[in-house]
This record gives sequence, C-alpha cells and structure tokens, in this order.
Amino acid sequence: MPTTTFVIHNADVTRPDRTCTTMLTPHEEDTFVRRGVVVPDSRIPDDLLELLREAIDEQVAAHFPSPGDKTYDKEFAGQYVRDPHKQDPRIAMIPLQSFGLADTVRCLLGPRIVLRNSNVRVTRPRTGDGTVWHTDYRPHTSPPSRLVSAPTVITCLIYLDAANERTGPLLVVPGSHHRHDQPPATDDTFDDQVAIRIEPGQVVLMNAALWHRGGANHSEQTRRLLTLQLSSIFMPEFNFEPSLPSAAYQRELEQARSREDEPLLELLGHGGLNPLSARY
Repeated sequence: MPTTTFVIHNADVTRPDRTCTTMLTPHEEDTFVRRGVVVPDSRIPDDLLELLREAIDEQVAAHFPSPGDKTYDKEFAGQYVRDPHKQDPRIAMIPLQSFGLADTVRCLLGPRIVLRNSNVRVTRPRTGDGTVWHTDYRPHTSPPSRLVSAPTVITCLIYLDAANERTGPLLVVPGSHHRHDQPPATDDTFDDQVAIRIEPGQVVLMNAALWHRGGANHSEQTRRLLTLQLSSIFMPEFNFEPSLPSAAYQRELEQARSREDEPLLELLGHGGLNPLSARY
C-alpha cells in the first residue's frame, strides 16, 4: 500500500518524522478529492467486524432498552449513540488503528489529525427510518476569503450491515462539497444524486461538506452504521451530547501516554497543540 513520510516542522513535536500508509489507490484518492466521496476496495476483515459489532451492540443495548425507542422520530429518525468510543475504545481503535483508517486520513489531511466525534446510528426493521439531505460540516462563506480559512473534515462511514434498496442506501450528490448552498432538509430526488450500495465491512470516505442522506429502512433487517469524523488537530472536538470517558477509555489514554504514542494521543484529542508554548 502507498506510504507518505511527513516531516512536522514544529519544535513542540517529539516525533517530527511520521510515515503514514493509505488503503486508497492513487485513483481512489483522486476520486475522493474530485467527487468528495469514495468507497475503497479494502474492507474490514470479518474477525474485526464481529468485534466491532459486539462493542456497538453493547452500547446500543445500554442506551435503548426497547428496540422501539428512538433519539429522533423525523428528519434524522433512528437510534443514535454519541461518542461511543469514549465508553468502549474498541469502537474507535478497530477501524482507525487496526484497519488503518487513521493513517489513510492522515495521508489526505496531513500527519496530525483528531477524532472530532464518533456516532452510532441504528435503523430498525420496517420503520422506514431515513434522513433528510444534509451536510456534516458547513465551511463555506460568500465571498470566500483570500486565504483558505476552513480546514477539510472527513467523515468515515463504517457499515456493519448492508446498505441497499431495502435497508436504505447512502445517497450522495458527487461534487456538492464545493457548493456554497446547503441542501434542502427534504428527501427529494435530485437529478445528480447517486445511490451507493454498501456491503457489511465496507467503509465510505466522504468530505463532510458533501450533500448526502441515508435512505429509508423498509427491510426485515436492522442496519447499523458507525461514523467517525476526523480533521486536523487545529479543529476542536465536537458532538451533540457530552460523553464522560469510561475507565476503559482512560486506560487506553494512559497506555498511549506511557509509550509516548504522540500520533494516537493527537487522534484522541489529548496531544498536539501546547497552550503553554508559542512555538507552534
């Protein structure tokens, strides 16, 4: 797989030389930059996918005692668990570290990235639950500034179950991350929309400013989706609800500190900029 060795020109950094490996081919990278979305050929191995399902199912069961409970009933209908990786770090570590999504994103954004948030979304069978058109990030201004001011944010979508015509495909408008306007909050059909059908274990890399929505689940199956939003360390973490870290998450942090794993600490929001130093 292709690698890039970055040199970080910053005196605060203890590991300035960082080699990152991407799962994307050059053609896939070009597709992502141009269209704002790509489905890599690589997919999460079955053994890791089962571990991820186990961890996510535990979090969903803890948050929703009844399958009929929902976070929202319309527009973004379904069950949501915010920042589940702070309860069970496997939810972030499996796709980002074991599978290699973190390094893949580093090859696109640069070597210093942070996990802004994680979210689990579950749509239950026969509910017809889907989402309206939306973006995950709204960086555009009119007129645009002369210097680039808004960093790119990448949303990684990890599908634990198939997304198809019955369970609800991912609908996108390729290239729409360049548009200044936001999409209408509807489920209308656009002439330039594309339906992406995804198998379990496949991932989607998407520019967070891309117009997209989740199709309705009319099937007999539950559809589970994990989203991880990543950006450069110069952006803050953000989610819709606070989530206090568990003992397991704290242990993950302590282990990273003990082995001085600077890239992982940055990824988890506990490294990077030193507010006591002006050298960054």
